[in-house]
Amino acid sequence: MPNANLTAAMRAKNDEFYTQYADIEKEMNAYLEYDKDVFRGKTILLPCDDPEWSNFTKFFAQNFEKFGLKKLISTSYAEDSKNYKGNYQPTLLSKTSAKGL
Repeated sequence: MPNANLTAAMRAKNDEFYTQYADIEKEMNAYLEYDKDVFRGKTILLPCDDPEWSNFTKFFAQNFEKFGLKKLISTSYAEDSKNYKGNYQPTLLSKTSAKGL
């Protein structure tokens, strides 16, 4: 069965898979080979499970100046992922969303 690992992960409720940094780098290099200024002056929005662990966030942050990015926004609605720090403060958006506004 070719997807045995995925099936086992689904059964174990361990289905968090992350895109590897090398895969992101390979794909982005293909864009850059086509047009070296493809990201210049652009804002990159990255919806992530957790921006602190996201390889996409890491890749674009490390190449911010090289690519000439205007802005990098890495966002998530993973309130529980911040609890381990002990000083999590919800944003204004989180507070108003919780109230149903």
